[in-house]
Amino acid sequence: MLWLGYVCRVRSAKEEGKPNFEFWIAKRTLPGWWLGISLASGWLMLGWIGFGMSQVYLYGSTGLWILPIPWLILCFIIVWMVPFVRRVGSVSLPIALEKRFGTSTRIITAVFSVIVFLAWTQAELFVGGNLMASFLNTQPWVCMAILSVPVMIYMYMGGFRASVLTDIAQFVLIVIFMFILTGAALSTASGAAHGGIVSTLAHTTTAKGQAGATFSLWCNGWFFPIALLIGFLPGWMMEQDLLLRLQGAPSTKEAFRGAWVGFALVVIFVIGLPSIIAYCAIVAFPAVKGAGPDAIGPDAIKITSAFIANLPSWLQVLMLVGIVGCQMSVVDRFSNVAALPLAHDVIDPIMRKLGASEWSRLFSARWLSVLAIAASLGLALMNSSLGDVYNLSSAVLSACIAVPALCIFWKRANTAGVLSGSIVGFVVTVGVYWYENKHLTSGDSWPAFLQGAYGYMYLAVGVAASAITLGVVSVLTRAPDAKRLAAVRAAPVDDVQAFLHESYETGA
Repeated sequence: MLWLGYVCRVRSAKEEGKPNFEFWIAKRTLPGWWLGISLASGWLMLGWIGFGMSQVYLYGSTGLWILPIPWLILCFIIVWMVPFVRRVGSVSLPIALEKRFGTSTRIITAVFSVIVFLAWTQAELFVGGNLMASFLNTQPWVCMAILSVPVMIYMYMGGFRASVLTDIAQFVLIVIFMFILTGAALSTASGAAHGGIVSTLAHTTTAKGQAGATFSLWCNGWFFPIALLIGFLPGWMMEQDLLLRLQGAPSTKEAFRGAWVGFALVVIFVIGLPSIIAYCAIVAFPAVKGAGPDAIGPDAIKITSAFIANLPSWLQVLMLVGIVGCQMSVVDRFSNVAALPLAHDVIDPIMRKLGASEWSRLFSARWLSVLAIAASLGLALMNSSLGDVYNLSSAVLSACIAVPALCIFWKRANTAGVLSGSIVGFVVTVGVYWYENKHLTSGDSWPAFLQGAYGYMYLAVGVAASAITLGVVSVLTRAPDAKRLAAVRAAPVDDVQAFLHESYETGA
């Protein structure tokens, strides 16, 4: 990985002009299939996947609504949204919002983006460090540092190009890891069920499910999936790392190719295989008194390590390499988009106004990328709960960033509406999350038809509050002028020079 970073550094040194354009988006020269593999590699987050598997273990098929089903729907959305993303000539989402709504929206979106992606980066460092520590018999903080330092170095050297190239190399390790893990899960579950995994599941009661309803999608009622889809999908659609990969292709045709490659790989390795592993865990490690046994923990977040523990030593070593590959791929991706809004959208516009050179700005970008990883490492060392990190940050991403971003294409949306929607969405999301998860002790306080969504109501409420506020304020205040509306092109911006001009010369 360090060698790939060095190769990217040598290449960028040989090229003339616009080093920041190279650092942040590789001058829009990467093949679509590279970007598709990078997209899938970045989705193989052991933290998110481990959390998703734990929910299927606890709830049965109803738990598929928490991650796998929204991810599957998102795969179709990604392909559909390719030409829309490329209609705004911008490297970053905050700059795109600034072109449409003004400087204040750039700043508030950049702040929320830094918070969300630092949270995700540190969570993945936490997961990777703890998984590695169990194999190496050492302290988790040592393993977190082992994960962080190489990423700091190759991201400093190569930026976005290094992130994509290392993702491809890491994906080879990840594929091996996932196939072995799935094989281990099927073997262990088959032994526990005497070969009848499906029939055993049909008669099993999961930790938080109903008797004989392991394969039911509706144990928590009809509003449960609605709350999750409303709360999660908008934010995941507008993730900066996804948008970078759709914008980084040289043409819309190449971007489509990357989206389809990512689609296929995500369905197999991010959705399909982890779901199989989760069902195997239900059979191999039956729930005890409504919780997982010691092998996987009461919240079932140690499913991966439990299956790996049954493998021969040499395979455990190979799996450790796979864990490192998974987590480095995710850490470089999220740290890149955590640094982007701070370096590219806040610091860089100030440096440009002060007349700083391209190389001074690049130096700043490199070190802020390193700082983002270092800050994530510090947060990971203080982390104790993944649920709060993933759930709340995803809700903020949807309510405070995605809702305004999606309204770029609504001609009546204006600056006042976007700012109001973002702020109200944040306050309502955090407030309802605290009330629901820290104050209430059960879902009985909600009306009967909402009780199945207990613990996740804040997702839908926060997004709804943001969208309603944005819409009402936009309609009641002055409509945007023609210059703001012109920021959204009628067709995708495929010409590299036009994209460069719009993204940098007419940005902040």
